[in-house]
Amino acid sequence: MRDYIDSNREISPLRKAKDAIEIDNSNLSMEEQFKKALDFAQHAIKNKA
Repeated sequence: MRDYIDSNREISPLRKAKDAIEIDNSNLSMEEQFKKALDFAQHAIKNKA
């Protein structure tokens, strides 16, 4: 709900970056969220090297 409000406000609406990675954490534990984010980060670092 907060993202919807931020994305639809009149002044300076929230916009996702073109290269943003969206993680749906609706059904993930905190540990699973961390693991998923860490996996994305490690993959990005490997691809930059």
